[in-house]
Amino acid sequence: MPMPATVMLARAAGLLAAPAAALLAHLVIAEESRIRKSLLYIFARHIEVPLLRVSYHLLRGKWKRIGSNRLFRAVASRLFARPFGYLGDTAKPVPYRQALRYIDALEGSIAVGPCRCRIGHRACHHPLETDIVLRTGYGAWTRAFPRDYRTISKDEAKEIVTMCHGLGMMQMIFVHCPVNLYNEYVICNCCTCGCVPYIIHKELGQRNYPLIDGYYLAVTDRERCKGCGTCVGVCPFDARVLREGGGRTAGNCYGCGMCADACPEEAISMKMLRDPLPPRAGDGGWPTGYRPGLYRQHKPYGE
Repeated sequence: MPMPATVMLARAAGLLAAPAAALLAHLVIAEESRIRKSLLYIFARHIEVPLLRVSYHLLRGKWKRIGSNRLFRAVASRLFARPFGYLGDTAKPVPYRQALRYIDALEGSIAVGPCRCRIGHRACHHPLETDIVLRTGYGAWTRAFPRDYRTISKDEAKEIVTMCHGLGMMQMIFVHCPVNLYNEYVICNCCTCGCVPYIIHKELGQRNYPLIDGYYLAVTDRERCKGCGTCVGVCPFDARVLREGGGRTAGNCYGCGMCADACPEEAISMKMLRDPLPPRAGDGGWPTGYRPGLYRQHKPYGE
């Protein structure tokens, strides 16, 4: 006997209610909120790795045929990737030296554990112990996986970042409930072959899975640039091009600094376009006058 339409609609609504409620809960954005920290723990313990595994295989792995379907991508982008990127979790690329300064300025404990992306898909040859959890991320991941994460010093954290940088990996700081950009919880050392958030952004675009960009722009000294193309090859976001015999930032620069570090002529510098987040208040909270809000798109940054 066919299922009545009202029953089918009720079941569909039930299936959508749980993820919708979870996303709306991310509007509880205070960093020390019990609700937010509970959501972060649940994400770490039960959701993150399965989500990364499925996303990787749909976009690059064994289910790519499904993931490349235009209708599937349109639905997945609008119902999942876009709300998750705006309300749930996203990242901001930072230059290597800025990542070191960020670690120096951290307060509280730091731990390192296995990259959740590589744990999920096991399709990448890069080092595994590279995820540096901090602030509320420290409590969530060390509680969820006490055997996998170990507390480290700032010096060891910087050594890990430096080692990964030497392997051509970029640094991204991830933000939970990105409506409040202060909810930073992990420094990931990312590669283009295995970082699933990077792959989602690459495949679905900035509009559907937004990364937080725009703090830095790669600027070229045209007199020093020899047009060798090294910067074009290392840019993970395809923002560098060869034009008029030299390298230029033509696409949207996300400020990772990979091109500046790789340039053999030292012809690229990272120019700060806008100030990073103001320093936290004395109690560790938001600075006076800060107002959380949805990430806003802007015109692409280029030279």
